[in-house]
Amino acid sequence: LVRSTAAMLIVLPLARGPAEEAPLGEGLRGNAHTIAGPAPGQDRSEWLAALRAYRAGVRSGPPRLDRSIYDRADLAWMRRSITCHFTFLYDRSIYDPETGRYALDEFLDEGEREFGGYDILVLWQGYPRLGVDPRNQFDMYRDLPGGLPGLREIAKKAHRRGVRIFVDYNPWDRATRREGRSDEEALADLVAGMDADGIFLDTLSAASPGLRARIDAARPGVVLASEIHPPIAQLSLLSSSWAQWLEDPHPPGLLHLKWIEPRHMQHQIRRWDRDHSAEIEAAFFGGSGVLVWENIFGAYNPWPRENRRAWRRASRILRAAGDLVSSESWDPFVPTLQPTLFAHRWPGDGVTLFTLLNRGPPLEDRPLLDVALPEGARFFDLHGGRHLAAAREDGAWRITGSVRRLGAILAVQSAQDPAWLAPLLAAQSRDADDPAGEDARNRARSLARPRPVERTSPAEHDRPPPGMVLVPGGELRMRLEHRRRECGCYPDPSLPEAEHARFTWGHPHAEIIRHDIGPIRVEPFFIDEAEVTNEQYRRFLEASGYRPRHPESFLRHWPGGRMPAEVAELPVVYVDLDDARAYAAWAGKRLPTEEEWHLAAQGFDGRAWPWGEAFSAERCNTTGDRLLPARSLPSGRSPWGCFHMAGNAWEWTESERDDGHTRFVIIRGGSYFRAEGSIWYVEGGPRPCSHHAKFLLLWPGLDRCATIGFRCVRDVR
Repeated sequence: LVRSTAAMLIVLPLARGPAEEAPLGEGLRGNAHTIAGPAPGQDRSEWLAALRAYRAGVRSGPPRLDRSIYDRADLAWMRRSITCHFTFLYDRSIYDPETGRYALDEFLDEGEREFGGYDILVLWQGYPRLGVDPRNQFDMYRDLPGGLPGLREIAKKAHRRGVRIFVDYNPWDRATRREGRSDEEALADLVAGMDADGIFLDTLSAASPGLRARIDAARPGVVLASEIHPPIAQLSLLSSSWAQWLEDPHPPGLLHLKWIEPRHMQHQIRRWDRDHSAEIEAAFFGGSGVLVWENIFGAYNPWPRENRRAWRRASRILRAAGDLVSSESWDPFVPTLQPTLFAHRWPGDGVTLFTLLNRGPPLEDRPLLDVALPEGARFFDLHGGRHLAAAREDGAWRITGSVRRLGAILAVQSAQDPAWLAPLLAAQSRDADDPAGEDARNRARSLARPRPVERTSPAEHDRPPPGMVLVPGGELRMRLEHRRRECGCYPDPSLPEAEHARFTWGHPHAEIIRHDIGPIRVEPFFIDEAEVTNEQYRRFLEASGYRPRHPESFLRHWPGGRMPAEVAELPVVYVDLDDARAYAAWAGKRLPTEEEWHLAAQGFDGRAWPWGEAFSAERCNTTGDRLLPARSLPSGRSPWGCFHMAGNAWEWTESERDDGHTRFVIIRGGSYFRAEGSIWYVEGGPRPCSHHAKFLLLWPGLDRCATIGFRCVRDVR
């Protein structure tokens, strides 16, 4: 799907399929993603001549390919940025909710231990939360802990450690609050305000010259990187792109875009794969990068230990030899001495690097390459961190060594070793094999059960507290359904742990998760007839003196902290889960569990809406743009008499879960606000009883929303 929006070309992938074979010229095979090596029986010199002629033709045009951004000194850092990390800011590894601080140094230390260090962090803030309320993607950066000054401090600390910061741009975010200016202007201000180094163009395969010019004016040295594989012409604007789910019809191939411009950095990524060996091998062999992504919008998919070690060793080589693997002198698919061994040659000033990929059984002390270099050359196994044996035969060097899967050989012709060689060899030799046994880093706690609920003092069943109705206990079955939305959900508690991924997994995005939970014994309880109002919350604050630990966004709709009279009877919003719990405790109540909320809304008859099948979503809230009074009740009767629930505001439930990486809670009911026009938004508007939403928790300033309120329950004697 292609559409033009605000001077930017937007390309949204509707489905992923194999890339078509591309016309590359006589003697060449491949597609838009990769170019194959010589075919069996094909003369390499003819193949290489055709390959170079193809590149020259693409560059010269017409139209001529403008590659000037790669000559810019302020953007040159990108060619050495081997490891990009997708930093989902809701993950505990980067933000600690207990201490209320970003744990950047600890996060980067762990990255060095496990992956060999990160070069780029993509700080992700919005999706899958966008659409819960009218805040837009830029608002969500502003509402992160510390706001833009806090993010600027993160950038400053990261820069001191040689790490660059990217922000995310979601071009599909058009139905939330508008900035009153173009997205390009908002992005430029965001980048300048954060001292960011790059913009990740989510869902895009292209940028516009206007965006490039505006960002250059706001802050020099900012890289634009696309998610979707860009057309060749976009190399003039994009210094980087994701190599996401690329198709290689004749593996191993070389990256098509990197051959056209060796300084273009692509990061291999297959986010839902359990084993990342294919990404690692393609990136290392072709002198490119990898995107490390483990927390996928709240679904945890950690890299296995053997993958982490493989990339740790590979990335050290690529980073140290960055000038070589981005060189115009790249000589691909040089002959080897083993039929399963492939090699690229990367010559430089006094040194030559060979990246090796073995696609057969491990090679142990076997002849690998014949290298035509003068006497006095020295050879090093960069992967193993040691000197390498070589013998002089017929005017060439025969190099013997071992390659399990990946290998790298450095030939040094100059009298002096490159400065980076000794530290690299030492680091590689220290990097011992991974220990056997469980990979403790990759453990995650079960999400089958929420945190325990502390019961209230019980009330007599025939004496409902004021404003509450009795819901009799009984056996409940919860049948729920919703889209995965890449963040998954909690597993049905009756399932064995081996089947939990059916629910916790977030792939594919549009697939429907169907829960069938029960039977569950629900004890009788009283529940508020309506959501807690602003006036009720005002009285609580006055009586209790409650003040939240983090006041950001608290009761944001009360100017100066004073409740406007016109909102008195509207549901109180801009309160987070703990703000709601504090009110409930003061009132001698608590928040409802999800099961209690469900029973109160649906009863035992399985109705789609609290007032029966005839009740429609449109009648829940006909305004569609604002909250209604908490006690507004359309015609019809709820299962338990007077029970005001009109899809007016989402409601917190006592269903908090934490797998050790991401915290979330279930919200129910829907709200007046519906962001339309994109499949990536939270499904808003009034929602039927069969629907629930996974709401990711980060910190109060972001968790307090214009569309989430609450009601309380009290236990029954």
